[in-house]
Amino acid sequence: MRQYSMTMHIKKYARTIHLIVLGITLFSLSFYSAHFHPWIGLKDCLQNPQKYDGQLVTSYNEPMIGEIYSDGFQLIQKQVPSIRVYSDTTDLSTGEYVGIRAVFHREGYLVATNLKVARNRRSKIWLSVIPVLIICSFLMYYYRFNMKTFQIELRKHA
Repeated sequence: MRQYSMTMHIKKYARTIHLIVLGITLFSLSFYSAHFHPWIGLKDCLQNPQKYDGQLVTSYNEPMIGEIYSDGFQLIQKQVPSIRVYSDTTDLSTGEYVGIRAVFHREGYLVATNLKVARNRRSKIWLSVIPVLIICSFLMYYYRFNMKTFQIELRKHA
């Protein structure tokens, strides 16, 4: 009888243990991705210019066009100082977000190899939230979360 009681006790907390293990796994993978990524970011290049001289930079933090010059522009991004980019400035305007791949030079500038303007970026992000809200509202209408059993259950009216 004691063994049956112990088995029931373990089953009772199995979902909680699974959630904790999955949460720790998700956090660990996110941390690994953020700190040990395979791509080169502009922040890395600016911290160690000798090491990354001539390397292709592919990771930026919301890159935006600042001041435009005849032979390039000033690249502005969050949490990193602005940097000069040499590229074709045809059809560029200040304040637009860009997708950019560029070669870093230790003197403190970039030479763009691939540049694409992300027009209406913010509005596209907000527009993509609408289907998520619709799906979440349908799920909340048909399902509920039971805290006692720690399960998602079908509602009675569904």
